[in-house]
Amino acid sequence: MSKKYSKFLPSTDDFNLENFPFYWITQVHSQYVQNVDSVLKKYGVDNSRRRILIALASKPDASVSDLSEMVVSKMSTTTKIVYRLKDEGLVETYSCEDDARITRVLLTAKGKEMTDKINDLTSVVLEQSFDGLTPLQIEKMIDSLRQIFNNLAR
Repeated sequence: MSKKYSKFLPSTDDFNLENFPFYWITQVHSQYVQNVDSVLKKYGVDNSRRRILIALASKPDASVSDLSEMVVSKMSTTTKIVYRLKDEGLVETYSCEDDARITRVLLTAKGKEMTDKINDLTSVVLEQSFDGLTPLQIEKMIDSLRQIFNNLAR
C-alpha cells in the first residue's frame, strides 16, 4: 500500500480511528438516519419507507429491482417495504406490459402527499447537517464521495 494513504488506513501501527474516512461516513449516515427517524416518527414513516418513497418520486414507475438498487437494499427487503407501502395506500404496483416478471411501482396521491411532508420535515435535518458549509464545499464533498464510490464499484 502506498505511504501517501497510510495515515487513513487501519493497518498502520499509529492508526487513529478519527482519520479513517469510512468511520465518518458511517457515523454521519447513522446520525442522519436517527435524526430523520425521530422527525418522521409522528407520521408512522421510518427511514426504509422514506427511502423508497423518495426514490419513487425521483423515478416514477420504477421496478422493484430499480428501487432495490437505488436504496441499496436486498430485493426481498425492498419487496416487503413496497408491499407495506401498498397496504398503507402510499403506492400501487402493476406488472410490466413487456415482461410480466417485472413489478413496477408508482406513488398514489396519498403517497405524493406523504413524500411532500417527508421532504418538508427532512429539509430541516438537511439544513442542520450542512450548517457551516458553503454550497461549494457540499458540491466538492459530493464529487469526492462519487469518486470513492466509482473507485469501489470498479
